[in-house]
Amino acid sequence: MLSLKVVFIAALAEALVLPKSLSSISLEGCLKGLPHGQSIGSVANVTITSGGLLRYYLISIPPTYHDEIPTPAILSYHGGLRTAESQLQLDELTNPEFNTNSFVIYPQGINDVWQGVPNVTINDVQFTADILDHVQKQYCIDPTRIFATGKSDGAGFCNVLACDKTMSSRIAAFAPVSGAFYIDTLPCAPDEVQIPCSPSRHDIPFLEFHGGNDSTINYHGGERKQECLPSIPHFIQQWAVRDGLSLHNVTTPISSNTVSYKYGSGVNFGLVEHVYDAVIGHDWPSTAPNSDNQAAGHHIASFNATPIILEFFKQHPLSLWDILAEI
Repeated sequence: MLSLKVVFIAALAEALVLPKSLSSISLEGCLKGLPHGQSIGSVANVTITSGGLLRYYLISIPPTYHDEIPTPAILSYHGGLRTAESQLQLDELTNPEFNTNSFVIYPQGINDVWQGVPNVTINDVQFTADILDHVQKQYCIDPTRIFATGKSDGAGFCNVLACDKTMSSRIAAFAPVSGAFYIDTLPCAPDEVQIPCSPSRHDIPFLEFHGGNDSTINYHGGERKQECLPSIPHFIQQWAVRDGLSLHNVTTPISSNTVSYKYGSGVNFGLVEHVYDAVIGHDWPSTAPNSDNQAAGHHIASFNATPIILEFFKQHPLSLWDILAEI
């Protein structure tokens, strides 16, 4: 049986065009039954040790999962003072109308916040790496299709991951929503502030959503929590520059009050994208009621962010060279 599994894993690695040095680790979870007590189509609560601390994440197992088929996985980070459970309810990534074939992983932040927020010292980058190590040993995860999204502080942490040398070569694409992208510098010049970022590749797919009436993380940036928030246009333009794209963009209406700005050309068209809704606030955009748009003074959006995020992820897997950069 063991020899048959080795042959099978090698065949999967060849099908995914993975180097032999990576395949035995990244596909370790293939041909394993689900962990005890877990079932297809359900959500499990998993505890691991990271940085000497007991931590947990939720994992949604897709209804179409088969342990012989490498399956995409999405990390989804909750907002500040929210929880993994509330993010699961908010992002609709487990809604079968939108997603039936990807794992969704909901990490829980210590004290409900994330690394990158002022005065937070917990190493959540390591926590994320530990989560990925754990799930890739337990489930048949496609190492070319691991993605990250999140809301508010969780969205800001997506940027921390995208700017990290190791995680930027392990996570294929990023899609923060209403992101809090704190920079430890004052005085704050939102349209000019230097944004520290050291990714290991220069083709990082990055999609950001923001509302023009966001009164929590202002679209135009400014000082907050004694640090500096860049304006969102400046922030997204810097991602275009970082990816070697020009600042020219193509503007496309998505719905009433909402436009998409796509940067890049040719095969890189849309590698960096910003979706701007002029009238919503600090929300996860949805046409259905959710905990964001039902708050006082908020309203449902004219579009759904979730299927746009899933399509963006689908279009941007890691390449062989990206994976080689990790090992």
